[in-house]
Amino acid sequence: MELQLVNAGPYEAAQGQDFPLHSHTEWEIVCYRSGTIQVVLGPDNYDVVPGMLVLTPPGIAHAEYAHTAYSNYYLGINAPTNQPWPRVCMDDAEQTLTHLCRWLVREWHSHHADRSDLLSLLLQQLDLLLQRTASAPPLSISEKLAAEAERYMQERYHHPLTIGEIASALGISSATLRKHVVQARGCAPIVFLQRLRARHACELLQTSDLTLETIARLCGYDSASHLSRHLKKITGKTPGAWRTH
Repeated sequence: MELQLVNAGPYEAAQGQDFPLHSHTEWEIVCYRSGTIQVVLGPDNYDVVPGMLVLTPPGIAHAEYAHTAYSNYYLGINAPTNQPWPRVCMDDAEQTLTHLCRWLVREWHSHHADRSDLLSLLLQQLDLLLQRTASAPPLSISEKLAAEAERYMQERYHHPLTIGEIASALGISSATLRKHVVQARGCAPIVFLQRLRARHACELLQTSDLTLETIARLCGYDSASHLSRHLKKITGKTPGAWRTH
C-alpha cells in the first residue's frame, strides 16, 4: 500500500485549551514544536515536550491536555494499521523529523505542478526514518540527556545560555550534564553550544547581508568581536572569509 498524505498543517493552542478525546480513520503523526502537554493515547499517557513525535494508528482514541501553550505540526496519513512505526519517538539534535514534517506541511499547502511527486518522496523518507527509529536499540540515559540538552540549545542558542541554566531545565546538576554529554557525544556541552552558534552564524554570513553585529546578536554572541574570535577558533576562518565564499 502506497502511503498517502490526506491532511497536514500547523496547530497552536493556549494553556488550558485541551483537545478532547477523538480518533481518525487514518494515522495521525504529531510533531511537537513548543510547550508542555500530556497526551492520552489509548490506555497510555505521555508527558510531551518539544522534539517529541506522537504517532496514533487509525481508530485509537487520543487527547491533548495543555499544561502550557503549545504548538505542533500534524500529518494525516493513509497507511496500513500495522505500519511498523513507534508510538512515541524523539527527534535528533539536527531536528531531522521536525524539518521533514514542516516541509510536508508546506508542500501540502503549495500549488506546484509536481506537488504530488514531492509529497510522495517526502512520505517515503518519513516512513524510512520512523521505521529506523522503531527498530533502533533503546537510548542510554546519557544519550537521552544529551539529546534533550541539544534540543534545548537548538531552541535557545540565540539567548545568553549557561550550562547551569540548561542543566536546571533538565532537572539535573551541571556536573551530571557534563558527564553524560561527554559520555554520549565526546565533548563538553559548552563545545556543542559553541559549534551550534558558529554553524548558524556561518549560514547567515553566506546567505544574508546582515551586519556582523546583527548576526552576533541573532546567534547569541555578546558582540561582533566575540563572534569573530569564536569563528576563527572553531572554523579557522574570519567572518570576512565566510562572506566571500
